[in-house]
Amino acid sequence: MQAVERRGNSGFTLIELMIVVVIIGVLAAVAIPSFTQYIKRSKASETYNVLQDIRDKQESYFGEFKRYTVTIPYTPAGGGTDGCADWVDAQNWPLGAAAMDPWIQLGFSPTGSSYYSYRVQTPFDAAGSHDGSAPPANLGTTFPGGQIPWFVAEACGDIDADGNEAHFFVSSHNKRVFHQQEAESYY
Repeated sequence: MQAVERRGNSGFTLIELMIVVVIIGVLAAVAIPSFTQYIKRSKASETYNVLQDIRDKQESYFGEFKRYTVTIPYTPAGGGTDGCADWVDAQNWPLGAAAMDPWIQLGFSPTGSSYYSYRVQTPFDAAGSHDGSAPPANLGTTFPGGQIPWFVAEACGDIDADGNEAHFFVSSHNKRVFHQQEAESYY
């Protein structure tokens, strides 16, 4: 038997191509979930900056008026629970709309668009009277008993449209932003 001599045949064998496809598949299986988690964390970083800014504005407001602002509903309002953000792409704040009046009173002015909705809960009515309500429980802080001034600022959103809302809180008695765990945690 004579050996077949290969002349000028260039290219890859089927085995070599299959190995390359397997390597690309493994890399994609590792890289895509990591990239998705990175995107979620980067969108969530917005909440830390905005909530700290709201907290600073509330403390300044308290220093001037000896009370916190009235309760402010979710802004920008979404279609989720109680107006929680349910969009994947960033939304603009309703600048110039009546919904911005309490934020303007607080001295808070958002910059750019937002992936989350924000609200502030306080026991104060429009006249500045304390209504006697207690702060919400289990938000990463313990409030002292009695009728004290308090506020809780919250960010809420479902940035990946999977039905799991992420909630972040900061309060008058806790300077750190607290993330309430949900079914899928990535923060």
